[in-house]
Amino acid sequence: MKLLHQCGHCTTWNLAAFDQDDCGDGLIFSPVHESRARLEALPPEMRKVSFFDPQYYLPNSQKSKLHSYDFFPEVIAAGFSTADYYLVALKSARLCIEFQVEQEYDRVVIPARYFSQMDPDYTEKQAAYTVLPFLKEAGRQKVKKPIYLTLPLTSHMIENATYRTTILNWVTSFPEIAGIYLIPDYARPTKQVLSKSFLDEMLKLLTEVQEVGLKVTVGYSNTESLLYLLTGDIDITMGAFENTRMFSLDKFVESDEDRRGPKSRIYLPGLLNWIQFNEAKSLQSADAKLWAKVYRPTRFGDAALKQAMEPTFNQPVLYRHYFIAFAEQVAALKKLTRLDRYNTIRSWLKNAISLNEAISDIPIDFERHGRGDHLQQWLHVVNRYYTGHLKS
Repeated sequence: MKLLHQCGHCTTWNLAAFDQDDCGDGLIFSPVHESRARLEALPPEMRKVSFFDPQYYLPNSQKSKLHSYDFFPEVIAAGFSTADYYLVALKSARLCIEFQVEQEYDRVVIPARYFSQMDPDYTEKQAAYTVLPFLKEAGRQKVKKPIYLTLPLTSHMIENATYRTTILNWVTSFPEIAGIYLIPDYARPTKQVLSKSFLDEMLKLLTEVQEVGLKVTVGYSNTESLLYLLTGDIDITMGAFENTRMFSLDKFVESDEDRRGPKSRIYLPGLLNWIQFNEAKSLQSADAKLWAKVYRPTRFGDAALKQAMEPTFNQPVLYRHYFIAFAEQVAALKKLTRLDRYNTIRSWLKNAISLNEAISDIPIDFERHGRGDHLQQWLHVVNRYYTGHLKS
């Protein structure tokens, strides 16, 4: 079981947390945010415990850093079109695999295109687009590293048992594939996942994947990834900005639109949630004993709370604090059996619900993303998973 950094904008924060704070077991590098030269300059010992996500999700992306990789579809096809790309898919596979092997990453990742709809030809298109060319090239190059298949799935795909089973059966038809790099795309208006049905089906999917002998890394997840550890020793991720904790195509699209930065938030492990920084400070001032139950002191969190000015979303302190606090929670679960993980997560959830009630009694009312609406839903999910999969 590994905790990996989902790198994005400001990868230097992830590198510093990994190298200086001993946070995480490796990193997932993002070519849309890091040029080829930048990744090639990283220390070999860092690359050996990490992997590269080729990010073919939007093959005609105009993002400049993606264009520093000679195997990216828009580059190699000199202007992407599906019909033309099939003619150069094998060359793209050869160059992409050579890069991953030369850089000594811990695995070779087969990229995939993102489809927003439940395309009946999903598996056929992915096979022709990348899977068959990459497996052919991996065989020719005699790749020794484990081969993982990127699997971007929308919430509708995940929640449709028949569609999900078809995809899983397809993946297992390739004996060369050791695992999947699962990218769940669940569009939502809230920062935490509220859908019980989505989480129920995610836990089923992760269980099914492991039962057929595949390893799994779940990318682009927020705090809900703690629940995924109920299914076994899978790899999960943590990211700084929100677009590394939930998947979207936005980062692959060129835009001139100015966007307002979000309000800064601090991760409070006792609440299993990110709270607006000014509201967290109000809680700290109002009740020191309650604050001690929700906050995990770190040098970064302490420094942020002592600043005269509220830290902005694009400063590292609150993310470095999060990496330490979240990694500690994952480490606590890592050493436990699945049954003991259930008992621990259930205890965390019930405690967080109780703490939110105490905060409301002060009275302090967090805004809608911070008020903990997800906690009771998650408690239902873990209890159902216990009854269906863990109870002897």
